Amino acid sequence: MNLRKMSQMITIIPVLTIIGLLIAGGCAKNNDTISVPTGINFAADYTSALQLAGEKNQIMVIDFYTDWCRWCNTLDSATFHDSAVIAFSQNMVFVRVNADTDTLTAQKYSIHGYPTVVVAQSDGTEIDRISGYMPPEPFMETIQNYLQDKETLADYLRRADTNATIMVNYVLGDKYSSRGMNDKAVDYFQKVIAADPDNKDSLTIDAMFSIGSILIGEKDYQKALELFDEIIVKFKGTPGAVDAVLWKGIALRNMGDTSGAIAVFRGFLKDNPDNPDSAYARSQIDKLVNPSPATGGK
Repeated sequence: MNLRKMSQMITIIPVLTIIGLLIAGGCAKNNDTISVPTGINFAADYTSALQLAGEKNQIMVIDFYTDWCRWCNTLDSATFHDSAVIAFSQNMVFVRVNADTDTLTAQKYSIHGYPTVVVAQSDGTEIDRISGYMPPEPFMETIQNYLQDKETLADYLRRADTNATIMVNYVLGDKYSSRGMNDKAVDYFQKVIAADPDNKDSLTIDAMFSIGSILIGEKDYQKALELFDEIIVKFKGTPGAVDAVLWKGIALRNMGDTSGAIAVFRGFLKDNPDNPDSAYARSQIDKLVNPSPATGGK
């Protein structure tokens, strides 16, 4: 389902440049064998990664995942198996942390969604994070930016002090939300909405969805439903209004209103039969009509 997330892409790193870093020293003799890594050398666990990063004084890249997360699998298969990313990883300590089993490390970094990739100093201090799936090139670009203190939370807070644009406020809301700092996140999202109530910059609806998602997470379902209804009415005829119907169904489902959720999902299918999210709506109806003991219909 469309979660309306942005990815920040600033500096382009040519793949050949990255791979070239591994082949320093000019031309090799015909009989020389150049060792090219075929995979990322992940540390065994977070403790081992922290120790290794300290010994080598290297940056840590911590991938928080779960076995049930589809986008976690995509990050692993598409990004971590990319040859340029493999080359890029050689001077860093990469580690994968299953958040369902290593709950203490997940709590330490306030992980609230998956996948989340935390870029940290050698002592484990967070520099910033990547929330959600990101393809190989922007993944490397984002980490490079973070290492130069660009596009980080600290960077955007400095920008807010001098030029608090709608985009700056939105990104700050997004960054605080990914850390579970919901009060601060909502404050910045509200600034976006107040500055652009008609969604001229195409970020107000995104900010409203982000607040709605936070409200669902906090089980304040009534306020979430009111917010989604506001989107449906105010932005009628837009993709955002269509998405708001799905989110309304999710809110009703989570609050235990099974019949209400089924009605909303069925209404979505009736009004949007060719929408890419129709399959999701059908799956939700099936789960709600025939709930399994393990999921309770969710």
